[in-house]
Amino acid sequence: MKTNMLATTAGFLLACFLTSGCAKKSEPEQAEQKSAAPPFQRNEASLAGMVKQERTKIQNDFENLKLYYALYETQMGKPPNSWKDFKSYIGHEAPASLVSGIEDGRYVVVWKTKPSSKNVLAYEKQPDVNGKQVVLFGDRIETISKEELKKALESKN
Repeated sequence: MKTNMLATTAGFLLACFLTSGCAKKSEPEQAEQKSAAPPFQRNEASLAGMVKQERTKIQNDFENLKLYYALYETQMGKPPNSWKDFKSYIGHEAPASLVSGIEDGRYVVVWKTKPSSKNVLAYEKQPDVNGKQVVLFGDRIETISKEELKKALESKN
C-alpha cells in the first residue's frame, strides 16, 4: 500500500514539475520571448485595429445621431438649432457615447442643416492616424479625407 501511494505521489510531483514550466526552454523559445515587443508599444497592426475599433464606435454614434436628427426634423418641422434644443428633445434616450462626443467636442454637429445627401450633419473633429474623418451626411456615413470634408462643408445647400 505504501509503495502504491509513493508511486502515485512521485507521479503527481513529476507531472506538476513538467507542466509548471520549470523545464529549461530551448534557445529559439528564449530568443523569441526576448524579441517580443513590450505590451505598451504599438505596431502598425495594433494601430490599425484601434483605428477600426474607434471608427466603428463613431459610426454607431452617427447612426443614432442620424435617427434622432431625422425624428427631430420630422416632428418639429425644422432641423435643431443648437445642442441645447436637441439635447432636451432626445432626453436620456441617446447613448452616453454620443452625448459625451458632442459635449466633449469630439463630434461637430452642423446645426440648422436640413438632412440631404449633399449636406454634412456632423463629423469627427480630429482625423485618425491615416488623416481620415468619419462624416455624417443626411443619408449616409462616410470616412473621408480632411480635404474632402472641407469641400463637402463648402458645398452646403
